[in-house]
Amino acid sequence: MRKTKTLLSVCLHFLLITFLFISFTSTVSGQIETNITLDECLKLATDNYPLAKQKGYLQSMGENNQKGINGSWLPQINFNLKATYQSEVPSFNFEGFPVIVFPKDQYSFGLQVNQAIFDGGLSNQQKNTDKANTVTEIQKNEVELYKIKEKILQLYGNILLTKENIEVLNSYTRDIESRQLKMSSSVRNGMMLQSDLDELDAVMLKTDQSKIDVASRLKMLCQLLSLFINHTVDENTSFADLPVGIEDLNGDIIRPELKLFSLQQGLLEERIKLSASKTHPKLSAFGDGAFGRPGFDFLNQKMRLYGLVGLSLTWNVSSLYNLSYDKNNLMIQQKMIDEQRELFQLNVKSSLIQQNGEIERISQMSKIDDSIIAKRVSISKTKANQLDNGTITSSDYLSELNEEKQATLAQRMHQIQLGIAIATIQITTGN
Repeated sequence: MRKTKTLLSVCLHFLLITFLFISFTSTVSGQIETNITLDECLKLATDNYPLAKQKGYLQSMGENNQKGINGSWLPQINFNLKATYQSEVPSFNFEGFPVIVFPKDQYSFGLQVNQAIFDGGLSNQQKNTDKANTVTEIQKNEVELYKIKEKILQLYGNILLTKENIEVLNSYTRDIESRQLKMSSSVRNGMMLQSDLDELDAVMLKTDQSKIDVASRLKMLCQLLSLFINHTVDENTSFADLPVGIEDLNGDIIRPELKLFSLQQGLLEERIKLSASKTHPKLSAFGDGAFGRPGFDFLNQKMRLYGLVGLSLTWNVSSLYNLSYDKNNLMIQQKMIDEQRELFQLNVKSSLIQQNGEIERISQMSKIDDSIIAKRVSISKTKANQLDNGTITSSDYLSELNEEKQATLAQRMHQIQLGIAIATIQITTGN
């Protein structure tokens, strides 16, 4: 009975450990993407890139600035406390009048209040300018964020090329293994030399080295992509092929840089208006109150309350002196932005010409790939039969087999390169 309980306890522990292991394995494997596309990688990269968080920060700063500008319409309140001792004071000693002696120590605890009534549209223009500046800064962030797409495309394309290289190496290995089996029998029967088999073995070892090298590169590329998209991908992840349709590649350029140039122009327009607003007269109400001595009636030296209220109209006429210079400088900056836009469009169009030429080159080469592969497969089969019959050496066979695999790899590389070139055009144009 005791043995039965012990056995039951062991079984329960085993089942519990097995369950926990399976659960842990499922959780870990669930973190790895099994299938992924380029569009998904681009979205994940832009969503998780550190710069993506700055948009929220910039918006918060803009909101705080707006509240700060609104605060200029609140009463401006200042407290002041003053105590002084003077070396001399006025004295009045007229015949027939009592002698008036003023104390040399004076005290004042005061409150000053200033309320803006009209600011010539300055605060409203400050808000408009700050809004334009916030939107411009956010767009600058979008421009920097857009640059990550080129890096993701490069990583994704290299992963596709590397995985295809591995497939070709595996196919190459299978063909050599097949020949090794046949040649081993022929060597044992004395129909072939051991050196021919040794050469196949040496090539197999060299191929294994190449597979290790390529697998290591694939692992590194997957780790880099995982870092940028904040999702785990590995050598077992299935990466979707890039589309190779070449329709609608000559669409309009809608890059975020162009929007940035327009926003910068708008910001300069707001700054021109802001410069003009600073030259307008301003009207405000004010009040001063204090407790101390002396007050406005300096003959009364008692500690008491006193105060005044009034209106103030100010106009900084000297600000008009530099207004035209400020406007000219801002207009020059607008022209500089126009030049930057033209230069950017020139560079984009130049890049598109090169990329379209690359697409044309790859497309023309791809049309011949099938014929090359068909010829190479036929030659390899012939050489394989000749090797089996002992009429050629293993070196001759391996040379032709290598050409066949290189042709197969070239075809897949052309397809992937075509997809990369098309995706590059789409990223270059912003489509």
